[in-house]
Order: sequence, then structure tokens, then C-alpha cells
Amino acid sequence: MRQGRFLEVVEWPKIPFVTTSYEHFRCVASGKHYHESMKAQDRDPKILLVDDNAVVRDMLVDLVASLGYHADGAASGQEALDLFDHRTYGMVLTDLVMPGMSGWDVLAAVRQRDATIPVVIVTGSPIIGDPRTYQPGVAVLKKPVDVAALDTMIKRMLHARLAV
Repeated sequence: MRQGRFLEVVEWPKIPFVTTSYEHFRCVASGKHYHESMKAQDRDPKILLVDDNAVVRDMLVDLVASLGYHADGAASGQEALDLFDHRTYGMVLTDLVMPGMSGWDVLAAVRQRDATIPVVIVTGSPIIGDPRTYQPGVAVLKKPVDVAALDTMIKRMLHARLAV
């Protein structure tokens, strides 16, 4: 096995196999979406992400990290509440439709613990007219998630909490 700066060549018997690894790779959804104005205002607020779909959850954690925030992922509402009880978060992003606890259940449980924390409900389902969406500190973000909309939403929600 030979290793170069960015390229690792693994030689199997009679079959050369090349893998590429990048040093200092920063995950960004797309170069055209990233802009200096999208850097986090404050690296202290941590974001709790809740989604039962591992692929979506990991993508959102990476996406939030690319915007300059630290995020913890939870696979269920109960796991999210366990994390919430032991760590400090600046906001919660939760999927709406999940087995067990729904996003609305997560919202209610989080609000019992901290009435001022912003909660963003991420959903592909239409929820027009639901009175829970009009609560202070609650916002809805449609799937598929737009990077610029997510960045704006996070900044707006964190700023609103700081203003309270």
C-alpha cells in the first residue's frame, strides 16, 4: 500500500484499487450555497436535531456543522429529551412525523423543560392552519431543506431567543 498526500492506492492481487481521501474537508451541501455571511453568529449555541431517519439526521447534522454550529443528533423524541436533560442547547430542530413521539410531542416536552427555547419543525407534510405553528419561538421548515432557508431560520430563531 502506497500513500500520497491525497491519494491512497491499495493493490489487491492483480487488481489496482484507488481510493481518494481529502485533507481538511469541510462538509458543505454545495459550494454555490456557501457564503461568508452564512457563518454562525455564535458558536456557543448547540442545536439538538431529532429525526428517526438516520440518513436525514446525519445529513442535517453535517449541514448545520457546515454553517458553523455544533449539533447533536437524536433518533427519537425520547433520546432527544435524554440529551436535552443532560446538555444545554440553544434550539431544537425536529422532524414532525416520527414513531413514538411526534415533533409536536417533542415540542411540548421541551417547552415543559424550557419555555424559551426555539423549536423548528422540519416536515414534508402540509401543516397549514395548525395553531401550534403560531406559538412564539416555533417555526416550520419544509423538506427538502434549502440550505439558505435553514441558515436564515437558525439565525432568526437564535436571535429571537437572545432578545427574550
